[in-house]
Amino acid sequence: MTKNTSNWGILGCGWIAEQFAEALNRTEGAVLYAAASRSQKKADEFAKKNKVSKAYGSYLSMIEDPEVDIVYIATPHSHHFANTKVCLEAGKHVLCEKAFTVNAAQLKELIGIAKSKKRFLMEALWSRFLPGMIKAKELISQGVIGEVITMDADFGMNFPLDPNHRLFNPYLAGGVLLDIGIYPLFLSLFMFDKPKVLKAHSLLDDNSIDHTTSMITQHSNGTICNLTGTTRTNRPVKATFYGSKGKLEFDNWWFTPVNFTVELEGQKKREYKFPPMVNGYEYEAIEAMRCLNEGLNESEIMPHSFSLLIMETMDEIRQQCGIVYPKELESIDKPYGLGEMY
Repeated sequence: MTKNTSNWGILGCGWIAEQFAEALNRTEGAVLYAAASRSQKKADEFAKKNKVSKAYGSYLSMIEDPEVDIVYIATPHSHHFANTKVCLEAGKHVLCEKAFTVNAAQLKELIGIAKSKKRFLMEALWSRFLPGMIKAKELISQGVIGEVITMDADFGMNFPLDPNHRLFNPYLAGGVLLDIGIYPLFLSLFMFDKPKVLKAHSLLDDNSIDHTTSMITQHSNGTICNLTGTTRTNRPVKATFYGSKGKLEFDNWWFTPVNFTVELEGQKKREYKFPPMVNGYEYEAIEAMRCLNEGLNESEIMPHSFSLLIMETMDEIRQQCGIVYPKELESIDKPYGLGEMY
């Protein structure tokens, strides 16, 4: 790796990997060097489509390539623990898609490995890095809309009930919470920190996978957050903060690079615009490369402690709601999916 340049390897060649590849190809300092799939054919197709230099038909082959500086893990979150663990132990820096792991215990294990190996490790929860999200937090912290009384955030889409889809497959850690419910939960934690009150309820299927999960959090500043995720109906996917002086409201699909408005009582609505440089995924890549160039193993923007807060809160929600995954997925000693990396 030369100064200010990072050779990226992408592990997993699905839809999210393509979005990230597009961002890398148009981001200064990023070199989209390699991609790996469990199928050489799929890796070759991905590499050709996304202008990747090298294609690997196994994950381990790419991880062992000494030219790869940092690995972006784009596999289902059921496999994040095994994938990240092998990368870290091989001396690679890692940017791992959300949800970081299946449970907090697994994340603690990864953090320990990263620290012992002196490797960079960060969760790729892209909303955290978006300029609009950062600006909204700044305005709310400054009291622009006054005391925030309530916040409503949701993510709802009507998906076909396909048992093989990641959202409904227990062996892919399916369900709302870890996949799309994490976004409304993230917003409450990012804006208001750890809740002092957390209540949750889920609609579960026969595999104890949640199709709908609603959460209510109350925070130390008094704000009550109403959070919903569902795979059973289409919702506006809105996020609105209601304050004593007015409201701040994101456009639909609030967790993506969209605009927001601030409307104070008796005043004209003001719009804040944030067009992305590429597609929004570039910001997490830029932060990862900044940390590598500065010799940092942890980002102060997305520190391990915040990812751990998210995982611990989701563990509590799962306990309250009875969301259960196969025992193999919860393991630390025998990482699920480890054999698929060869």
